[in-house]
Amino acid sequence: MKLVHFSLSGQFHFGMLTDANEYIDLDTACRDYFGVNPVKGADPSRFRDMRAFFAGGSDSVEITRTIQQYIDRRRKSGWTPRAATGARFLFKPEEGVQLLAPVVRGAKIYCLASNSKSHLTEQGKPFPRQPYLFTRFFNSLVGPSESLVLHAAGTFPDVELELAAVIGRSGKHIPASEAMGYVAGYTIALDMSYRDLQYPSDSPPDWVMGKGFDASMAVGPWVVPKEEIGEPYPLKMELKVGGTVRQAGDTNDYVFRLPEVIAHLSRGITLEPGDLLSLGTLGGSPGFEFGRPSRKLKAGDSIDASIEKIGRLVMPVVAEAPPRPAAPETAPAS
Repeated sequence: MKLVHFSLSGQFHFGMLTDANEYIDLDTACRDYFGVNPVKGADPSRFRDMRAFFAGGSDSVEITRTIQQYIDRRRKSGWTPRAATGARFLFKPEEGVQLLAPVVRGAKIYCLASNSKSHLTEQGKPFPRQPYLFTRFFNSLVGPSESLVLHAAGTFPDVELELAAVIGRSGKHIPASEAMGYVAGYTIALDMSYRDLQYPSDSPPDWVMGKGFDASMAVGPWVVPKEEIGEPYPLKMELKVGGTVRQAGDTNDYVFRLPEVIAHLSRGITLEPGDLLSLGTLGGSPGFEFGRPSRKLKAGDSIDASIEKIGRLVMPVVAEAPPRPAAPETAPAS
């Protein structure tokens, strides 16, 4: 099951991508299904976005499977896929569907640093005693139909592949033994950084300027529910830039796994449905090989990331458009 946010003709949709490469608007499809098959207490609002879906718990996944079977049955009978109201809820990519980042505006985004054995080893650093995290904000996110954007303010951009988990239940003071019950699903994250800004030569590390720029983190292309992934250790991971492998390994490389990370964060933070936990990079991060310009990202590069059981996220890299010239001031009327 591939859960997506997508837009068509400027209108936002939450839904799923089918094996036939069609997009289902689950909100409209669910209302149609319950209209034909009334269920006492049914709440179609759980399908308005990713956060509402996961807040509905395992029932949301089961209802989605039921809706997909309902659509398949009706299609085999020659039915045109429209709701009783006439609203469409099945779309094809060639109609202009644009995949968006499967993250809800306002969700909290946590990223782990120094969380893989191979990455720490290549830097000659000791393993941390507890999870080491930083945060990102929604302005830095882009989805699969967009691009990672290079800004002139930074001179050494690079990119890292990470497994990201989506939180499905609200919780605080969560024991590690219960933490996986708060995970809803998984997606792919690409963390782009400006190493010259993150580690300036004349001041302490600056995580905001190094990792907080607009369009500097790609997430997607979809979220796969945890029930379909099973045990997330190990999952194979690979990152290519321009067809050349930059990172390859698996999730067994992580120092801290999800139960420890969730228990650590929730000691003082309430985790909520839709929050994102990006678990960190593997070894081979090009930004730590300063002095090798060939490892820097450049406009025109294509980034190809894959994680086993989730899929591939392919992102182009473009330069930021130059700022528009200021409009000339008009003289005041005399």
